[in-house]
Amino acid sequence: MLGTAVLTGCQAKDGKDDKADRSGPAVAATTQPVDPGTTASVTRPAEVPTGKAKPTASAPSTSVPSERPPAAASPHKLRPAARAGDLARLLDGGPTDVPVDPGEVRSPANNVLVAAYGATGAGPRSVLFVGVDGMTGIDGKRMEHMVRGMVEYVNGSGGSVPDGVTMKGYDPGPLGGTLECMPASVAQPAAICGWADQDTTAVAYFEQLSADRAAAKFKAMRADLER
Repeated sequence: MLGTAVLTGCQAKDGKDDKADRSGPAVAATTQPVDPGTTASVTRPAEVPTGKAKPTASAPSTSVPSERPPAAASPHKLRPAARAGDLARLLDGGPTDVPVDPGEVRSPANNVLVAAYGATGAGPRSVLFVGVDGMTGIDGKRMEHMVRGMVEYVNGSGGSVPDGVTMKGYDPGPLGGTLECMPASVAQPAAICGWADQDTTAVAYFEQLSADRAAAKFKAMRADLER
């Protein structure tokens, strides 16, 4: 069972590259950059502005991973679904960069999917999603790393994730694994959610949704994004 995560703010480090701090134990020192040519769908959102305080995180999770149903014989992959849950993928005005380092990826084993979704395909954005497949087991360290990266992205893009928030476990649904969410704003409803299972790890930022509502939305989207 994965442990409880508490995300806190931390100080920027004398102008040095803090990538090692953000990846923490989630990524080996030999982490390779994402190769867009080997991914099913990698688009590029704006980079995080520099000069912001960088958050840190301990390993997520309060939820108990559930087993993959016996019927799921082959590994599941992430798919760039045109619709996920009741949301449409944004083709114009979507991400233009990979906002969250997904950790170590290897070609052709891993596929990285970056996508934005909204009520309509024309926007505005409701959800920013980053996921990686090709896992060989539930990877709590990678999920921690990706959640921490999404916190940094949100704070660097004008948001304000509260200090000391805790990831809460939710029903992951029929795909199993673990699904967790936490509040991601002090001024209005927003949430960051993550999932991890035997085949995939993913994180998403939900604008204008509480953590409880985002968890339900993420579970519904997952059924379309992971197949």
